[in-house]
Amino acid sequence: MLELIDWAGVGFSALWILGLSVNVAALGLADYRRASTGYRLRDVWAEPGYQLAHNAGMMLVCLGLIGSARASWEQIIWGALVVAFAVFGWQAYRARR
Repeated sequence: MLELIDWAGVGFSALWILGLSVNVAALGLADYRRASTGYRLRDVWAEPGYQLAHNAGMMLVCLGLIGSARASWEQIIWGALVVAFAVFGWQAYRARR
């Protein structure tokens, strides 16, 4: 049977695109909050809610890039970054509560 579409590649690409869109949305919301409150963007972005969104988005980006990595050492590095962003996200979640 002839496979015309690499569905695994499509799925992994969808993950990193989704991750980038989560980061862009969080940055847009942080910028809106900055403009409406007068705080600096750095201060708004450092809040746990925005950090949670950022780390979740970066986790999705790294998960997507695991699938497009050719060499095993690349997959190991992307996997380590997934774990790191998961830990940072968990810390932001705990700080938010």
